[in-house]
Amino acid sequence: MKEVNKAIDPDNLLNPGVIINEDANSHIRDLKAMPAVEQEVDKCIECGYCEHVCPSRNITLTPRRRIVQRRQLEILRSAGDQKTYKELVKQYKYDGLATCAVDGLCATACPVDINTGDLVKRLRRESHHAFSNRISLFIAHNFKTTALLTKFALNAAAGINKVFGRSAMKKLTAGIRKIIPGFPLWSPHLHPQKKHFMPAAVKTSTAPDDGRTAVVYFPTCISRVMGEPRNKKSIGETFLSVSEKAGIHVIVPEDIAKVCCGQIFSSKGFAAAYAFTSNKAIETLWKATRQGKYPAVLDISSCTYTLLHARPVLTDENKTRFDQLTIIDSVDYLHDHILPLVKIKERRSAIVLHPVCSLEKMHLKKKFVAIASQCAVQADVPLYAGCCGMAGDRGFLFPELTASATAPEAAEVKQKIYDGYYASAKTCEMALSEATGADYESLLYLVDECL
Repeated sequence: MKEVNKAIDPDNLLNPGVIINEDANSHIRDLKAMPAVEQEVDKCIECGYCEHVCPSRNITLTPRRRIVQRRQLEILRSAGDQKTYKELVKQYKYDGLATCAVDGLCATACPVDINTGDLVKRLRRESHHAFSNRISLFIAHNFKTTALLTKFALNAAAGINKVFGRSAMKKLTAGIRKIIPGFPLWSPHLHPQKKHFMPAAVKTSTAPDDGRTAVVYFPTCISRVMGEPRNKKSIGETFLSVSEKAGIHVIVPEDIAKVCCGQIFSSKGFAAAYAFTSNKAIETLWKATRQGKYPAVLDISSCTYTLLHARPVLTDENKTRFDQLTIIDSVDYLHDHILPLVKIKERRSAIVLHPVCSLEKMHLKKKFVAIASQCAVQADVPLYAGCCGMAGDRGFLFPELTASATAPEAAEVKQKIYDGYYASAKTCEMALSEATGADYESLLYLVDECL
């Protein structure tokens, strides 16, 4: 073998030392250093199985690479190489933290269930100054006012577009970003919410006295603020319409405008604000559901997932309440509560679906597809469907992330013309609408229009 190798490769260029090696100690030389760095990711063996589901894989880092860089930082720190260490820390702020969607899909592909998003959330949390934490907590305590100010800003922006053209706000914010890189980019799929998200009578509705089935509807703050597709009724009105067709009474919690599931604070690492909003949400649902008598339904899947995993930050009293509550997503509601009670009157020819990350993590994808299959002859799920990278606000702050994450799926979707485009999270719908040029909307609209 040595003679053949020498004849074919006299300069020993092809995989030197891999099969034939003169060094008797080659098996213990040049071992890769894998120092312990973070409890969330120390089990990682850098196999890379997570990489294909990561939305930032083609723009910055994958979960594996984020972990590799954390380990390299520890190696540099231990070696005393401060110059290289500081440079890598600086680069990591964008590559490792800012462009991570913290969607947790990496855990679904990881052999040992590592969720690199948990690490990123903690690192974000540790990077916040006390002032930032106080501001976030102030916002949480005054959430109704924050929501009203956001609505005002959206209406003002819509007014600018109306006067100067539909692309005016996008050009304006793009210009501001050149001076202030952290300024959010306007999306043409942002629509101001109607003045009346739901009829006033429903806002104060109470439990039925005629024996009808009832649910508590928790309209998420994103739905309450960001509006609906053009020329459509609000998601709240649609939820009410679907429920009425199934004969289900809807209860909306009092002071819902003050309540948030806490996702916006959790993903950014504002621990105190997240804990406050989560506890406030559970207290509100406990009262509205009559101490757990009725199920609570949320209209955005990522918010459902957030609330379902809020138990660790709850007070002892709210943990007891949480354990007695039934919190479900709109997909659960449509599949288990609505469709068994109604008859589909009209079916679409062909539609396309985008199962958002939280549906995957809550194992609701099959129900999502099953609902769509009842309402359409053909319901496609793109082969390249994955995390859109929106992650709440990432797409406004780092549009290059969503553009990269949605590119494969968008290219596949554009190959056909569909009768409808559906998901179950408002911001994800915006990202896919931007990428494909089609109007993605909630699956609630499809069911309502087919009944």
